Amino acid sequence: MALPISYHWRNLFVRKTTTLLTVLVIAAVVGVFAWMLGFAAALNGSLSQARDETKLLVLKRGSTAETNSAIPVDEYNKLNQLKHIARDPTTNELLLSPEMMVQISRPRVRDGGKTWGNIALRGVTQAAFKVHRNVQPTGRMFRAGTQEVIVGMAAAQQFAGLNIDDTLELGYGNNRHYTVVGYFTADGGPAESEVWAYLPSLMNAYNRTAYSAASLRLIDGVDAQSVIRQIEGPEIQLTAQTEAQYWQTQSASINTYLRITKVLVAVMCLAAIFSIANTMFSMVAGRTREIAMLRTIGFSRGQILSGFVLESVFLSILGGLLGCVGCIAWLSVMGNTKDMFGFSTFTTLAFEIHLTPTNLTCALGSVIVVGVIGAWVPAMRAARVAVVTALREA
Repeated sequence: MALPISYHWRNLFVRKTTTLLTVLVIAAVVGVFAWMLGFAAALNGSLSQARDETKLLVLKRGSTAETNSAIPVDEYNKLNQLKHIARDPTTNELLLSPEMMVQISRPRVRDGGKTWGNIALRGVTQAAFKVHRNVQPTGRMFRAGTQEVIVGMAAAQQFAGLNIDDTLELGYGNNRHYTVVGYFTADGGPAESEVWAYLPSLMNAYNRTAYSAASLRLIDGVDAQSVIRQIEGPEIQLTAQTEAQYWQTQSASINTYLRITKVLVAVMCLAAIFSIANTMFSMVAGRTREIAMLRTIGFSRGQILSGFVLESVFLSILGGLLGCVGCIAWLSVMGNTKDMFGFSTFTTLAFEIHLTPTNLTCALGSVIVVGVIGAWVPAMRAARVAVVTALREA
């Protein structure tokens, strides 16, 4: 015969202050953990859209990112000699895209413009939309030879002044007025955090005579590394990476941030374990006579142990649910659009945090494990209470 569940539930509210403090500690752990899971999922989801192994990014030798690369036109033209670049089936043109990148600074929407972030402004030609297949304009495209831009959906949601018909002051002296004429999507990938414009127009505005980078698409089945070796060889003397390799390097600072967050959650989990253990020890100390009576009327040590563990699980679930609700409320009030600064590109990667059922279940499951660990030692102590001694001391 097991103890009724209602018995364990009522015991949580005998020491209301201790129970409340423990629940709040657990809620803080679960809230942070759920946020971290959503944050990591959003970042990984965005970066997962930039892992095309048939697309190469070519930079100037020695450069670490597009923002510090400059490829002269004559060096760019050497890429035309590559034999394994794919061609457009309708025009037979090489799928090779010259691109220029600079940064522009815009105010963030979520704090009313109190802080600003750098956005990548990319100059492209029509070839870019065939090389970057996941980029899909929605609405009107910029026209060749005009001062018009289209904006990635993530950037438009995160930063102010990027709506249709808004004007951006661009150029070397911020003296060129470009109009936002449309948006584009990129399956949630990094490109959605950028602003795109017509390449010759931007190069003229910024007095540039060299490209920042070149993107190219390989023929299906071609070994990307062999093409990279050819690009880096004596004939071309540039450097190249697959899209996946490039973004893995650029996201190094983001991964560092994630590791720091994981350490923080681990420390908070330890605090939750000690808080639960302290609460359960207090319960055991205050219920010694009660435990002895339960043993006297026939309940086994195993039933006593499982009963205290169950009470800890109840505590964990209460705190976990409160933490999940708190995290959802926080994202609703403060907004779920975030961005991360890249130390190599000096631009931001915008994304949206969503708490999925999987993330919430994982957070609750983890805190239940924490609850069991925290309750185990005091529960063992309760199960080993000497019946005769406890009754005599009572």
